[in-house]
Amino acid sequence: MRQAVGRRHGAVWAAMSLAAALLAGCGGGSGGLTAAPGGGSPAPVVPNPGPGPSAPEVSLAGLKFWVGEQGPSGETAFSGPQQQPFLCLTSLSNLGEPIVDNQDGIGQPVYQVPGNTASPLLGYSKRCGVKTQVRYFYYTGSDFAAFDPATQFVTPPANLQRVRINGADLPFVVRVEAGTINRFSYSVAMLAPFAESTATPKDLDNSVWNQKMVYWMRGGVGVGHQQGKAMWFGGLWGEEKPVMPRLLEQGYAVVSSSGNETGVHYNVRLAEETAVMVKEHFVQTYGKPKYTVAMGISGGAVQQYLFAQNRPKGLFDAGVPIQSYPDMVTQAIYVSDCSLLEQYFKDEVALNAGSMWATWTNRTLVEGLSTSATKTNKFLGGAGSSECIEGWGTAAPGVINPVFTDPAYQATANALGWPTAFTNVKWTHWNDLANIYGTDARGYAPIPVDNVGVQYGLKALKDGFITADEFLRINACAGSWKEQDEYLTWLMPPADPFDSRNMRRSADCRTGAGTPAPRRSGSLKAMNIAYTAGQVFTGKSLDIPLIDLRPWKEDQLDMHNSRQSFSERARLAAGGGNQANQVIWFTGETSTTGVATRAMDALSILDAYLTTGTRPARFTDQCFTNAGQTIAAGSQVWNGILDNRPAGACTQSYKVYSSPRMVAGDSFRGDMFKCALKPVATALADGTYGATDPFSTAEKTWLNKVFAAGVCDYSKPDVGRPAGV
Repeated sequence: MRQAVGRRHGAVWAAMSLAAALLAGCGGGSGGLTAAPGGGSPAPVVPNPGPGPSAPEVSLAGLKFWVGEQGPSGETAFSGPQQQPFLCLTSLSNLGEPIVDNQDGIGQPVYQVPGNTASPLLGYSKRCGVKTQVRYFYYTGSDFAAFDPATQFVTPPANLQRVRINGADLPFVVRVEAGTINRFSYSVAMLAPFAESTATPKDLDNSVWNQKMVYWMRGGVGVGHQQGKAMWFGGLWGEEKPVMPRLLEQGYAVVSSSGNETGVHYNVRLAEETAVMVKEHFVQTYGKPKYTVAMGISGGAVQQYLFAQNRPKGLFDAGVPIQSYPDMVTQAIYVSDCSLLEQYFKDEVALNAGSMWATWTNRTLVEGLSTSATKTNKFLGGAGSSECIEGWGTAAPGVINPVFTDPAYQATANALGWPTAFTNVKWTHWNDLANIYGTDARGYAPIPVDNVGVQYGLKALKDGFITADEFLRINACAGSWKEQDEYLTWLMPPADPFDSRNMRRSADCRTGAGTPAPRRSGSLKAMNIAYTAGQVFTGKSLDIPLIDLRPWKEDQLDMHNSRQSFSERARLAAGGGNQANQVIWFTGETSTTGVATRAMDALSILDAYLTTGTRPARFTDQCFTNAGQTIAAGSQVWNGILDNRPAGACTQSYKVYSSPRMVAGDSFRGDMFKCALKPVATALADGTYGATDPFSTAEKTWLNKVFAAGVCDYSKPDVGRPAGV
């Protein structure tokens, strides 16, 4: 994984990671603020309708175009108002400067000398469009390099690899079409081992295309306001380099768009529309493929689950989600707890060096996530850290803090000649999707982050690993996040590693005589809209086969924690979706080459499934060793995770962790935005704290003080979920 704008295949959540890659030209995104010309303050907007009969369909107009022509990139009824400011990164994709499309001050200024504000201003680009172009690349054995078909078919480069097609040994040359659709940079890559004309699509030699398509989607977590980079013209990521040659040598067409990179944006509705448009352009240009299989890592996997739910049948026919999450917004439920808890542990250790929290592995008791006694801590230094820090430590400032802007974003805007671009941007995930969530009169989108009634460490208390006194201190001192208009910019580590200046805390929370830190009640409107706008995977629908592939990285404290695959399965079970369409593979192969090998194995099984219409025997739950050998396969291998049966062979081989909310009593689904509450007296009487009451009389008084509004009743539905969804 690399630090790039919206860091690639992992939901990096950090604005600093997102912006760092902006300068490298690798991230960022779109959403939907309605802005004044030139990037002024956004006006309040009403949310777009979500999926359903009343929602407008994706427009397919203007998608038949070719070299020298532009793809459609105007505002649509489906995704709503286009976000401004919006950085055009076509130059960083090696596609050239964006085309001027207005003289009204809307969008990125385009200068005669790119980025030089002293040169004549040519106009503005609000659509970031470029003319479509075709280039060729050849495979060197480790990467792809530019190829000149006019000369190098005759005099090939010394390191040009060969590929065996239908018994013939051919030069490994790839044709890539690239341009813009829906304001994002797209690409279409196909093996092209023969000299050909590109005058029209009919002149292309597609004789080695196997008539099948792979739609590749990238990961990361972006908070918008940029276009992202095209694959191929803008380069390949490390994990793509071992996959692309294998796909292409088998004859697959590989299609992608920066609009389907979640490091660019996390507006699933906009991403869905973009995928529909890009695929339709492919169909109109090259012909309808026999089938389309989606592939992608992290956010690229999230899109597969959500597109399968929101657009059943027709867009993708199958998928290989790698290191998946069910969706982005329900990750924020537990990730928002991480810094609150780590700040508490930091304070406790500072007050008492002998605190149990000085032993890093003890933190799993309350955080649920993996910890390590030996890993060097990226925030605090020294030995010992947690997934909460290594994986999610920048989540709160990167996704929740509206005023934190990494300098790299501004540096990019400066380099593009647009120094005032980000003056009024509110850097949150929900403001990035303001055309879905709406905004208040001050321009803030509502956010669903809520921890009222959450009893952190409840399972540890019941199991006897922490005392009642420690349980009460955690819950009295954990606090919550402030409201959006109260935020200050993040003082990056080591100054304020967990963004504590933006927490609601209490200086005297550690005894029953003190004042508990307040909790935060999230916006029911935001929760409702997240569901109705298709941003949450509910498990009600999964009409295509998916092989959910996960390299096990818990010992690395990687954010792609292992329980996510089972959260998806639990949601399918609760929602009535087709559980038989999801199989789960874990592997100890964590190298990019190892994961690529397993992904191609999964693709071969899906190919057989789609070609024959018959479910292959290997389309089943499996787990593999570090060397790629099968440990076990079959419907029983994951027993003991979502049921009380004896642990299956894969369950025994790979430890599955949980989350702060799950050890507080929530289910494995991990989709409870806001719990229903019950009185403390009811909890004391109904066994919430175990068969034996762990509290003294004084501690019960303290418990009632901490949870004056009541505690979570996880036996009841999510208060934030609309009826019937």
